[in-house]
Amino acid sequence: MSLPEFNAQVAELEKLRQEVARLKEEKERLALETAVHKAILETNADTLLSGLEQFKLIADNVPAQVWTADAEGSVDYYNKRYFEYSGLTSEESIGWGWQPMLHPDDLQRTIENWTRSVKKGAPYEIQYRFKRASDGAFRWHLGKAIPLKDSNGKVIKWFGTNMDIHEQKVAEKQKDEFLSIASHELKTPLTSVKAFLQLGQKMIAPDTKAYSFVSKASSQLIRLESLISDLLDVSKINAGKMVYNLEPFEFGAALREAVESVQQANEKHQIIIEHNDDVVYDGDRLRIEQVINNFLVNAIKYSPDADKIVVRSEVQQNNIVVSVQDFGIGIAAENLTRLFDRYYRVDNTSMRFQGLGLGLFISSEIIKRHNGSFWIESEPGKGSTFFFLLPISGKHELIDLETDNQTFYKGNFIEMKYVPEQQWLDVNWLGYQNLESVQKGCMIMLDLLQKNNCSKVLNDNTHVVGNWSEAADWGGEYWFPAMQDAGLKHFAWIYSLSTFSRMSAHKSIDITMGKVTAQFFTEIEEARRWLSEAD
Repeated sequence: MSLPEFNAQVAELEKLRQEVARLKEEKERLALETAVHKAILETNADTLLSGLEQFKLIADNVPAQVWTADAEGSVDYYNKRYFEYSGLTSEESIGWGWQPMLHPDDLQRTIENWTRSVKKGAPYEIQYRFKRASDGAFRWHLGKAIPLKDSNGKVIKWFGTNMDIHEQKVAEKQKDEFLSIASHELKTPLTSVKAFLQLGQKMIAPDTKAYSFVSKASSQLIRLESLISDLLDVSKINAGKMVYNLEPFEFGAALREAVESVQQANEKHQIIIEHNDDVVYDGDRLRIEQVINNFLVNAIKYSPDADKIVVRSEVQQNNIVVSVQDFGIGIAAENLTRLFDRYYRVDNTSMRFQGLGLGLFISSEIIKRHNGSFWIESEPGKGSTFFFLLPISGKHELIDLETDNQTFYKGNFIEMKYVPEQQWLDVNWLGYQNLESVQKGCMIMLDLLQKNNCSKVLNDNTHVVGNWSEAADWGGEYWFPAMQDAGLKHFAWIYSLSTFSRMSAHKSIDITMGKVTAQFFTEIEEARRWLSEAD
């Protein structure tokens, strides 16, 4: 063997030795990693087991019914309180065995809500009647559940509770019945007292103290009459017995009459009608005037240091849009959405201003029954503008104008197109939006996203006006996850100028985002730059 051949074999043997050493080292490393992983898993299993045992110990000693379910929504644990209430065994209850315990009228609704939450991984909350084993009575419960998710956003467990709220529901019903009866009973003597006071005013000389006292009593009686009417309306709304007499009327004339009526009772504030389009509207004139009256009285009440109220009524996009602007104390953003709730009053005003907090709640119900919407723009210390919108045709008209069903769509409420140079959808929402328009526009957006295989959306809300809050939950729970499944990765959202719209936007995104990266912007160019740089 020549020296070069010998050296070559030595070199080859050295390579083999190094490879054997490397493989041995790799094997030892893998063995070590396996042992470490096993130890971690065993430790986690012990910790988890210990945690579950502690959870069950706590759950068995709380007054609520506590349960857990797997990722598919099948219940795998109930606490002791559940078995005591239902009278069922563990074998009868596990899985979906809770269904026979629900009131037949609540069963389908509960199944649909639970299935939807499980599918979307969204929190679950519902009220239903649950059968008690001891006497067979169906009692109202509040059911809640939250998902436990892993680092990838996948649901691995559900934790839920059932709280007995039957007494609360009964008390609410009794309260509504009492308000209804009391309001009816009070109206009869109130009418008599009002008649006697009016008679007294006619019999007393206007320049006497007695006349002044009777006049003040009459004004307070009018206020009492208004409060009783509000209570009666609320009881009707809660019982579903509010009657609406729909017929055509001149909306502009109704607005002027409502303003004149309030103006006569308020000398300090000048109510200015800056714009009032003439239009025939088919609705309940008295109820619409009640809304206008409530908005005006509310504006006067909360602007004690101002001297004017500005009213506008315009026809926009086949809708009547009415606004009442005051220059008073204003409202903080966190209080805006709750102002139309029953009995709600902003904390720092409840001691300064009289009232039950019912006027706006009643107004919102009247507007909803006319398929309209309402919203507020306000700034603390500068005043508020209350808006309501009524579709002239009786419903929000969504008109398809032009589309190729592939790269673009144009309607009277939204425009969108696929921009191949940027590989994103350019979406522009137009005007007044509601649940129906948001759902239709979002589904068109989803369709174009899929057809063009793009992962970015430029969502421009600059021209959105009003209140689409009813669509926020739907957007967060169903539409955003569907967009993510379709390939959405980056979503640039340009703010609307409307406070209500901004709050709805945040609610829509905050509910569930998954792996989608979203960002809010006030300027469209800034949004375009962010979207262009997004990978």
